[in-house]
Amino acid sequence: MTSLINRTRGLGLLGLALAGLLTLGGATGQAADPFVAGSRSSRALSAPPDVLARARDHGVALARALGLPVASAKATRVADVFDHRTYDEVTAVDAHGMDVALSRFDLDGSVAMALALGWHANAGRGLDGPAAAARAAAVARAAGLDPAGAARARESAGAGGWSVSWARVVDSVAVRGDGLRVALWPDGTFHALTRTERALAAPPDARLQPSAARAAAVAVVAGRLGSAAADLVAAGPDLAWIAPNDALGGPRLDAPGETLRLAWIVRFDAHGALADRLRAVEVWIDAGDGRLLGGDVAE
Repeated sequence: MTSLINRTRGLGLLGLALAGLLTLGGATGQAADPFVAGSRSSRALSAPPDVLARARDHGVALARALGLPVASAKATRVADVFDHRTYDEVTAVDAHGMDVALSRFDLDGSVAMALALGWHANAGRGLDGPAAAARAAAVARAAGLDPAGAARARESAGAGGWSVSWARVVDSVAVRGDGLRVALWPDGTFHALTRTERALAAPPDARLQPSAARAAAVAVVAGRLGSAAADLVAAGPDLAWIAPNDALGGPRLDAPGETLRLAWIVRFDAHGALADRLRAVEVWIDAGDGRLLGGDVAE
């Protein structure tokens, strides 16, 4: 399913390497300036030398714990205004001066991301799903993270190997895009990991009834698609924590909202002539006051 609302950004080499791993969103935000469409999404910040030295040491220790050949490292503080994140980024190099790993730490020192740079030829026998999940859990613990809940392991379509994820759930409600994800090469060697845990708004004192949320969503698609909305069949609604966006006339944002809100998710599957243009539409309705929080469209 291809989302039509993703923002175009300059990914660079790092973004391309992480495209199959990272989920929408980032760690708890601290970047103060809002993102403006068409502008750079990140910028370097100044930080005290002792703070960067601690981050550098942390990056070296993390890379070694993940089995990477590290001799030294350099650290930079970066603000990502698209993902509402400020982090310390550490590039680790080997004894030959080659970059071998990249890591990012939240300002409290917790691991947000780690990536082994370069291609890894499969030198061993491939893992099956349960073995990949167990290996990924061991990698997460080596990085100081504690995977919780059921692991979901799937084979990676691009580089091969496995992607193992643990979704974030709060009070039995899924937090979309948040959680822990570990990527492994086919022989179980570490490839990458990312941890996403964004801020949640206070849950509403009174929750909107599902029937009211469904009616509001029906009105949204009718207003956007007119008579074509007759070819949409609604399912749900289901509760989830989401980052508001500007899809379908939602909040006018150039990037997903920094604070996640509890929403009723109403999915509409396309049938008939409309199915030639799109597959599904999601409408996100605030679970408290019933206003539109955005949504998604899949073609």
